[in-house]
Amino acid sequence: MSSLKILHVASFSGNIGDNANHTGFRAALEDNLCINIDFTEFEIRKVFWREKSFDEEFIEFANVHDLVVIGGGNYFELWVDHSQTGTSIDINLDLLAKIKVPIIFNALGVDPAQGASDIAIAKFRKFLDFVIESPSMLLSCRNDGSIKTLKEIIGEKYAKNFFHVPDAGFFTIVKDCFHPELDNKKKNVVIQLAGDVLENRFPNTQNNHISYEEFLESFAAFMVEMNKLDVNFIFTPHIFKDLKIIDELINRLPESLTRNCVAVAPYLVGQKGQDYIFDLYKKADLVLGMRFHANVCAIGLGSKCIGLANYRQIHELYEELGLSEYKVSVNEKGFEKILYRLSKDALFGELNKSEDILVPLRTRLDAFHLEIKQMLNRLNIL
Repeated sequence: MSSLKILHVASFSGNIGDNANHTGFRAALEDNLCINIDFTEFEIRKVFWREKSFDEEFIEFANVHDLVVIGGGNYFELWVDHSQTGTSIDINLDLLAKIKVPIIFNALGVDPAQGASDIAIAKFRKFLDFVIESPSMLLSCRNDGSIKTLKEIIGEKYAKNFFHVPDAGFFTIVKDCFHPELDNKKKNVVIQLAGDVLENRFPNTQNNHISYEEFLESFAAFMVEMNKLDVNFIFTPHIFKDLKIIDELINRLPESLTRNCVAVAPYLVGQKGQDYIFDLYKKADLVLGMRFHANVCAIGLGSKCIGLANYRQIHELYEELGLSEYKVSVNEKGFEKILYRLSKDALFGELNKSEDILVPLRTRLDAFHLEIKQMLNRLNIL
């Protein structure tokens, strides 16, 4: 076989974190399988938008490939009651059985943040029973607390059938780009703020919680204080909803700061977005990241990084990495003082040593790819 034909089902346009994940995954898989790979992309968001579906036509398309890879991405959500699997992967099991080539569920997120209904959980268990029994399917989840969620909500019986793998965004590859946002006379701090699901990020349900408006005021105060250290701030949107929170924050800053010390990177999607934005992370002196891949990619690219934690997966990511001291709960009172201390230490002292983190992560990723290789050999595909 001169090359392997893979149908890759995932999101390729909309969140540059997904592109970083795919870039790292594909490069590592090709290395580990020792074969050229031709990827065909199937945009999963078109299923969400009802432009496509996992129907007979999809089955026929899948079967002209050697392998189907689904993910990575946060597709094992547990609230999708209308789905036939209880997740974002809405496929009938009778149709799934018609796919004759192996299927890899790759580094998927099992996210309970928007709820986990009894209906969805029951459907998901039935789906998992089907997949686990198949000799040509592999399950894996990423290092964002998903394995913990599986154990808590779905059960240990199911969790033990998942390979626990690092998100491949840790190993993304970026092109060298020119960045007018950078100021070589100052410390460059990249700030990534997430503008979606704000009701989950800022629930304001406990005494120590703050509202979204209070977060904006406190973060603006943090930036004013940081500016005394001669800092250049660069905001980086990952999805279009991030533009709104960036705008609302900037409008709370003193005009002298915004005119002299603030830049906003362009909103870009797809591969060009992952190359430009994550190369900016690579060249920054510090990254403050609210999104999962803002943290994953910054750490993977060797940058100093502090997690702006207001979503379960960020807390769990830092817990799994053993870096809990480098995340700040930004939906709690007084976070700006903790964030200032950590940021100052990061800019003028030591912070997480990426190489110490990445070696065991790469070992786990390679081990999972070896399982894929062994399955393909057993099925006489390689």
